[in-house]
Amino acid sequence: MKFNHSLYIALSMLVLMAVFAACAAPATPASTPAPAEEASVATEATTAGELIVYTSRAESLFKPVIEAFNQFYPDVKVTMLTGSNGELAAKLLEERANPQADLLVNSDTLTMASLAEQGIFAPNDSSTVATVPTSYRADDGSWVALTLRPRVIMYNTDLVAPEAAPKTMMDLTDPQWRGQIGAADSRNGAMVAQLVAMRHLLGEETMIAFVQGLVANDTQWFGGHTDVRKAVGAGELKLGLVNHYYYHLSKAEGAPVGVVYPDQGEGEMGLIVNSTNAGIVQGAKHPELARLFIDWMLSPEGQKVYADLNFEYPVTPGVATAEGVPPLSDFKLADVSLKTLWEELEPTQQAAQAAGLP
Repeated sequence: MKFNHSLYIALSMLVLMAVFAACAAPATPASTPAPAEEASVATEATTAGELIVYTSRAESLFKPVIEAFNQFYPDVKVTMLTGSNGELAAKLLEERANPQADLLVNSDTLTMASLAEQGIFAPNDSSTVATVPTSYRADDGSWVALTLRPRVIMYNTDLVAPEAAPKTMMDLTDPQWRGQIGAADSRNGAMVAQLVAMRHLLGEETMIAFVQGLVANDTQWFGGHTDVRKAVGAGELKLGLVNHYYYHLSKAEGAPVGVVYPDQGEGEMGLIVNSTNAGIVQGAKHPELARLFIDWMLSPEGQKVYADLNFEYPVTPGVATAEGVPPLSDFKLADVSLKTLWEELEPTQQAAQAAGLP
């Protein structure tokens, strides 16, 4: 598979996009920064109407978010269009002269940044968005992170003892794990983003060694993380490289799995984090509703809904994680911004391709 931007937009969006989306925001942000207060003073004109959302999230997972939003804003009708990330990205580009969507929610920062660079999203000067740390949003607010998802190593507890599990990403290159690792391939945005972060933090030589080590260990490559987690849970593989919530989904299903939040030792890089994101479509017919929904999703109420629904980490400080999910503050995080991931994408893709990443 050849790495390039057009391929990335068409394929790397296959797994990640849309977590929730939909609704309305005041054309002029309220003077108070608190999301709940800002939403409460929205005028009637900005809290009623129809919001069109493009999402790749399954309806069964997206619908509870809409229902929770409608408890606050019952006069907003949310209409969703679902599809694969690639299909929806292509649709947004195709419709740019006459946009049909108001809002896109995406869980692939690299794709979000790519679409933003192509002018798909409108600037958002919401005071709520402005409270999100700058490393988790575009400077003009055209995209903003909604939740965070660190990269972890999950393992089958029937096959691997906790003390024997890998403690760092580079441990996955140890020959003892040959034929026992599952990971997503270059179609997956979170995997590519991890490699960008490793190159930024550890240098290109180490990132290449990581990819070459996975290849040498006969890693089983999948198009997405769902297949990885299922293979580990079923005992077909001992280890899986995934976003953290895939471990929690498997655990909730009763699978015999454990998890390592890697690279926490002295001098180690810390957790690599990616995000779900939202952006208002440039030329949207209902931008106020789209902004209101983003503001609500960043409010404690909105953040809690998604934290409980999909085990993700809220981007808004002070919101509790779902039961069983340790606070992100318990861990050392890698010192790399989401914006850096996009800026250093192309050289990372080229180096990873040369190293053998499928």
